[in-house]
Amino acid sequence: MFKLLRKYGLLLVVLGLLLQAWLLSSNFPWLNNATLFSPAHRATPAFAKVNRNLEGPQKPGRMQRPDFQTGVIFPQWGQTAYGPEDPYWQVGLAEIQQQTAAQWIAMTINFSQSSPFATQVQSAKNTPTPQVVAAGIGRARAMGYHLFVQPLITIQGQHPWAGYIQFTTTQEAHAWFDSYWRIFKPYVVAAAQAGAEELALGTEYEMLQRYWGAEWNQLISRVHTVFPGMLTYDINWTTLNYPIPSWMHSPWLNFIGVSVYISLTDVPRRLEAKVVPSLWREKIRKALDAFSAQLRKPVLISEIGYRDSPDALYNPWEMQKLTGTDPEEQAAAYAAALQNSILDPHITGIFFWAWSFPLFAPNGKPASRVLYDWYTSPLA
Repeated sequence: MFKLLRKYGLLLVVLGLLLQAWLLSSNFPWLNNATLFSPAHRATPAFAKVNRNLEGPQKPGRMQRPDFQTGVIFPQWGQTAYGPEDPYWQVGLAEIQQQTAAQWIAMTINFSQSSPFATQVQSAKNTPTPQVVAAGIGRARAMGYHLFVQPLITIQGQHPWAGYIQFTTTQEAHAWFDSYWRIFKPYVVAAAQAGAEELALGTEYEMLQRYWGAEWNQLISRVHTVFPGMLTYDINWTTLNYPIPSWMHSPWLNFIGVSVYISLTDVPRRLEAKVVPSLWREKIRKALDAFSAQLRKPVLISEIGYRDSPDALYNPWEMQKLTGTDPEEQAAAYAAALQNSILDPHITGIFFWAWSFPLFAPNGKPASRVLYDWYTSPLA
């Protein structure tokens, strides 16, 4: 997720949320929620009835791969996010169920640190408490969802992406991992007690993941002693061709997640829908399969997203787009990703970024119909 913010920073995200909220509701509903980072979408009849045959409770079809994780990421920000005081979580879960039939929800927890070299990881104003995270998991499970919890770190300053975190001494690295565990452990406990089935050790710590094997193995052991469910760690796609660190072969890691934001075109242009599946296969699926074979365990597409724009398949991580919107191009990208992943034995699931997140949201668009069709198809 935070690769999207590398160039434009959190300010653009906030402005995007403000604009999206104004367009949808002509007011700012989160002001009463005591947080600037609550999602901007309101539940609207247009969202609830976007697909004429999706009104009322739906029963997903039987899939050939019932264990394949059919996922949507639904990020919330704020100290009360995901909890009883967060109406957007409850409304969004119902929308996702109705529009996409997703059986898995990924919820993000954002931490912070002052610089790429800081050894202290902290909570922030937009960090939910462990108590509301547990409540949010309980709410989603009561609706029949499986839960995947993903920790994220934002670096303060011009370069917020966690991939820049790095250290030059073992002492610094050890201090960082100890600090990370102190801030992360209450959420691991909360996730375990509330019944989340899957947990990531971290997300896209690109520089950090290459080194400090002893510290990584200690973190895996610490998490494993508290959390009984499936464990993963989410790499960024830019490291698919790097040597795999030995700690990623740990038997306690069920698979490795990958954030997949790989361009299918070298210039910002629209691609015809008929060519997208083969391009996706050549540029993405083959890379994921090769990584899985080398890893000797499945991979999880832990994050993938496409803008609602004509250039959706060009630098898909960027928070900008060509003039105009193009929901059909976004839908074509979703369809290509699902066609290539849902039957691939090397890939154990897919999570789309992100519900109610401006530019990327599939809410009420053809992309949500694509999700529903694939997530319920007995041919999947």
